Amino acid sequence: MLIQEEKTQLVDVAIPLPIQDPYTYRLPSHLAERIQVGCRVKVPFRNRTITGYAVGLDSNRPVEHPKDILEILDSEPVLTDHLLRLAKWASEYYFSSWGEAISNMVPKFLKAAVTSQTNTSLPLEKPELVRLTEEQQEAFSKIKIRIEEKSFAEIFIFGVTGGGKSELYIRAIMETLKQGKSAICLVPEIALTEQLKLFFIQHFHDKLEILHSKLSDKDRSAAWHRIQKEEKRVILGARSAIFAPLPNLGLIIMDEEQEGSYKQDQAPRYHAREVARWRARDLGTVFIMGTATPTLETMHRASTTGEVELLTLSRRVDGRSMPEVRIIDLKQASEITKHSVIISQRLENAIDQTLSNKNHVLLMLNRRGFSTQVRCLKCGNALFCSHCAVALTFHQGEQEVICHYCNYHAPIPKHCVPCGNPLFKFSGIGTEKVESEVAKLFPKARIARLDTDATRKKGAHEQILTRFRAREIDILVGTQMIAKGFDFQHVTLVGIINADTGLLLPDFRSGERTFQLLAQMAGRTGRGKEQGLVLIQTFSPNHYTIQFAAKHDYSGFFAEEIERRRSLKYPPFTKLVNLIFRGRKEEMVREQSLQFRNLLNAVNQKSDIELIGPAPLPLYRLRGHYRWHLMLRGTGDETMRTTIRTGLGHFKRKAGVYLAIDVDPVTIL
Repeated sequence: MLIQEEKTQLVDVAIPLPIQDPYTYRLPSHLAERIQVGCRVKVPFRNRTITGYAVGLDSNRPVEHPKDILEILDSEPVLTDHLLRLAKWASEYYFSSWGEAISNMVPKFLKAAVTSQTNTSLPLEKPELVRLTEEQQEAFSKIKIRIEEKSFAEIFIFGVTGGGKSELYIRAIMETLKQGKSAICLVPEIALTEQLKLFFIQHFHDKLEILHSKLSDKDRSAAWHRIQKEEKRVILGARSAIFAPLPNLGLIIMDEEQEGSYKQDQAPRYHAREVARWRARDLGTVFIMGTATPTLETMHRASTTGEVELLTLSRRVDGRSMPEVRIIDLKQASEITKHSVIISQRLENAIDQTLSNKNHVLLMLNRRGFSTQVRCLKCGNALFCSHCAVALTFHQGEQEVICHYCNYHAPIPKHCVPCGNPLFKFSGIGTEKVESEVAKLFPKARIARLDTDATRKKGAHEQILTRFRAREIDILVGTQMIAKGFDFQHVTLVGIINADTGLLLPDFRSGERTFQLLAQMAGRTGRGKEQGLVLIQTFSPNHYTIQFAAKHDYSGFFAEEIERRRSLKYPPFTKLVNLIFRGRKEEMVREQSLQFRNLLNAVNQKSDIELIGPAPLPLYRLRGHYRWHLMLRGTGDETMRTTIRTGLGHFKRKAGVYLAIDVDPVTIL
């Protein structure tokens, strides 16, 4: 009697490691009825067991002696075909493995059984919709048409601070829900967007899921299941919320699209804007971006290429005027006082007047700590981090010097190591020092500080903002954390302590970022009945970035900056890919970066791709690793991708040297 040989079924499994995946495994017959594409599976990999993702059944890939799948973890797929395609695209575009891209989407510990509790507050009385201005109504009419068309459309709302973008977001989502579809709204960071969060809870509390970085693995898993089951149809969250598994997605909104936090700094190094655009195009849905200070790339696409529909809100709601902005030259202020100035006389007078009028003040300096440099008075030796090539910052609260990159802490030494001198000079200023200086000038004022040092304890951030909203704080000092998302009508004065902190960084986007920060800070004042005032202290009063920010003139800044980008061949006129090599032995890192350049030169002989470097990065040593980079610049996206992949195929990476590929980098530090 002949026994028919059982057919072997092979399954492709994406592995969440930086490898060329998928790997092919044999499916045992007792698991055959349970396997589905999109399910998680336990598989043996090298000398351990790992969780992978079934991405293809009945594989025809040639493989000798395939290992068996050990276990199927899900009764239903955790990923739809659309999300699998998205992960595949992200892995190819950002040079990660398919498994890494999938793992980045899925909660770390996804449980099968979950409760139905939600993470929003108790139901609130739904507020009435406010009457739209003429500009808002015109913009919403166009948005509504695009939503009703049920096809891909990309819209950019270019609106001044206080121009009413949030109201358009709310109405666009309501219109989407009427169509029987769901919506995602992305924000840079939930904790920094209190006003928008409140709007969403009021309007959508029973349909709303809020996703943020502080959710536990258990809560994140429960939220994933609620979203899959369409118990929640409106998602508000930061970068990773773009992967929310909504079955019937009809709208994606991205607020403050210029924010660098939308770019992930580990594999896959994706930008949420590009992922959102891909999802919207793949599903035939509407993608809306909004901000007062867009990236040059977005404004170029909206105003020049016609790829994006541009909607403008040029006036604040209720006819409120933009704040008056004045520039204070710190060089002149220092000459008058004969010493360096933290709070100029003009700013001090303005604070005094504001407090006398029972109004409130925001003071911004985008540097933490008390003193940004500690130096020996005798030999001039500065205290540097032993793991990073950066100066240590003195923090008065801890009475320690701290590295802001690796979090190294150390007490102030009793004497200088090179020369033995016991005296040190503390120079440079951070938010701690500003807070201390303001307290000396205004001893009766109630002062608080909002930065990452002051908000380490759970709930501290919300507590400070609640007190400020309740007018229990007169002066709030902070970093860029206070620059966006807040709508305090009692704030009539904003002071920029030093506008130059980011202006002189060795990065082609430094001017753009400085303009965005100044414009966003200016938008925090004048939101009530009284006129707002912004005072910008700077050593570069004639710099075009500061001049345009003082005039609330984004169009002027864009015209100036875009021509600089064009002449220097930077985005949006070219594409950049940054290859970052790091390791504990600098010579080995340098050799590997040179070796990779030589490989690319051999591949790139007939191409128009420009190779820049290799060279040490501006922050050339971080966390004990030396860092070199090799930049590719060109106009052909696919040509650059093919060149890099060919180079990777021939590259022999040495142990101890790591290579990161950053496509469309937002910073080059």
